[in-house]
Amino acid sequence: MDYSQKKIKELVAEHYVFASVLYYLGIEYYEFEEDSLEKVCKHKGLDCKKVIAELEQIQENQEIDNLKLLGLPIDLIVEYLKHAHYLFIKKDLPFLVKMINRLQSATQTYFGVQKDLQEIFPLFVEDFVHHIYEEEDTLFDYILSLKKINDERLNPSGFFYKHQKFNIQKFAMDHEVHDDEMKGIRYIMEQFPPESEGELNFNVLYAALERFERKLMIHAQIENEVLFPKALMLEKQVRRNFDDLIKLN
Repeated sequence: MDYSQKKIKELVAEHYVFASVLYYLGIEYYEFEEDSLEKVCKHKGLDCKKVIAELEQIQENQEIDNLKLLGLPIDLIVEYLKHAHYLFIKKDLPFLVKMINRLQSATQTYFGVQKDLQEIFPLFVEDFVHHIYEEEDTLFDYILSLKKINDERLNPSGFFYKHQKFNIQKFAMDHEVHDDEMKGIRYIMEQFPPESEGELNFNVLYAALERFERKLMIHAQIENEVLFPKALMLEKQVRRNFDDLIKLN
């Protein structure tokens, strides 16, 4: 589809997700609403065809099949999840923060939602980012160390001495507490008024929050249904091998 001659405002109104794609490419749609995509690309020094390709790609279903992930080595699954963390922090959250900070409504109905989001979302971001880094520094590091031991690239004695109180089951139980990261934000989203032509920024934000929540749900599902089962089997295997080694000595 040729989007080049459409106004930025028209593109975003037809496909709210385009707003975030344009933002990632350096185009803040609300600054160029009345300009055509081609004109904005020239202004920004962007290849219009490549920008259109990015817009078209985002509409495709890019969710990865859990069964395919199950067939991958556990270290690649960890890298896949770490890459998702990177996208959450470097792409999704900056766009959401930007949109929330820009909210400005003349109507009292929207003003209440605006005020709540601007007060609560920064707290959500702080907690969410802390959780991600903690997960990478503890859970992911633990799993990758188990993989190294299993591949005979790490001495198990020091590892198990250091992690006497750590195990995958404990991580899994702690993880359940964080599975519903969006609970508070979802409550605010439920207060959003019906879609309105006069409130494009709110419509874009609502769609972006919904998309972000779907990503989090898929991410949690991969961890619960793929990562933890494989990690539990790996942990049992490594501990069994270590116990057998001790018996031989």
